[in-house]
Amino acid sequence: MTNSERTRAYLSALRRPFIKLCRLRFLQPDGSTAFSLDNNPNNRRNGAFLSDGSISGNLQNGRRRSATVTLSNLDGAFDYSVNRVWFGQEIALDEGLILPGGEDYYIQQGVFHIENPTESLEPDNRTVTYPLVDKWAMLDGTLFGNLESTYEVPVGTNIFQPIKALLDLDRGNGYPVDRVPPVFTEYYNSKSQKLPDGSTVSMTASPYTLRIDSESGTYADVILGLAGMINAWVGYDQTGALRVDPSQDDILDTDKPVLWQFSMNEAQILGAAYTVKNTEVYNDYIVLGEFLDDNRQPAGRATNLDPTSDTNVQTIGRKTIRTSQAGFATDTMCKDLAVWKLKRATALQKAVSVSCSQMFHIEENNLVTIVRTDKPGAPVERHLVMGFSRPLSGAGAMTLDCVSVNDFPEATVTGWPE
Repeated sequence: MTNSERTRAYLSALRRPFIKLCRLRFLQPDGSTAFSLDNNPNNRRNGAFLSDGSISGNLQNGRRRSATVTLSNLDGAFDYSVNRVWFGQEIALDEGLILPGGEDYYIQQGVFHIENPTESLEPDNRTVTYPLVDKWAMLDGTLFGNLESTYEVPVGTNIFQPIKALLDLDRGNGYPVDRVPPVFTEYYNSKSQKLPDGSTVSMTASPYTLRIDSESGTYADVILGLAGMINAWVGYDQTGALRVDPSQDDILDTDKPVLWQFSMNEAQILGAAYTVKNTEVYNDYIVLGEFLDDNRQPAGRATNLDPTSDTNVQTIGRKTIRTSQAGFATDTMCKDLAVWKLKRATALQKAVSVSCSQMFHIEENNLVTIVRTDKPGAPVERHLVMGFSRPLSGAGAMTLDCVSVNDFPEATVTGWPE
């Protein structure tokens, strides 16, 4: 079958009982697979794979995915020691199912490192549990990434260059911090912003000098600081590549792909819980930057004046929150962040937790829909996936943490101070 035919067969298989597949691939330094463990009876190592554990993901800057897996370790093959499984070992996790024609279908769920493994000994049993964290742990000081000295990025530097340079650094053993090339958005390439002196520069150029202290600073702090200059999303994707994506392009969620349509009268959805978080709703967001040499302070403000939104200012009054951002030196940066913050603060008013059968193509920052056959006219609700969790075994439900797209307002950029 072609890839598209396989994908269609996979989506069709999700609508009926299926045999789940789960696989761990232990990677060589070049990214190739040294060997794998799975629950497939044709694999000679399948007896070591207990399928005991879970995987979860969250849409956030930094660490996004984590998992836990328990392996049988009677012969000590998976001891955390030199020449077995040791520092720097990368493990890819794949999940999938057996297609109706008998073919295996896997979807990669991430590339991980091991954090604080645990060995358990019993009279007739020996197991090892690997808590798995995505590759951000190699940047934030958890497993690697502490700075040796103060790190400085001069004003006017292309912000993507220092990120790539950090990933290319030799860890001291001949291997780079990350062998996988990062994926940088092209969204900002043709855009510019005005500096305090009145000049206009590319948005990909750092508008101020970023300085990270070595005493507590990490590679992650540098990357987050650079991404913050353009209010970008940054984190590792399912293939193990560091991605920098624009949050500005993330304002309109209605155009994102719908990964699955649930219906209340079908077996794939087990239930949904709606929580209205009215204490976390803000419809007026102010972001203040740093005071400049001329005592001017950059600022941005976004207000929910959208008449279709239930939480607009005209309906509930002005509910304001003000935050300060270190290093923000232009109004553009403050305005972009205010718009993004306003959207998230409004969306949090209605959180949706969906319990459903396991699906392996669901990704954060994409949509699922629910056909509400329990309501007159069977309206279709659109929800943005913010996170998920599911067991690695075939038994057990998957949980999707979503927010209702219908609650996202059209943000109006307003002045500060008024």
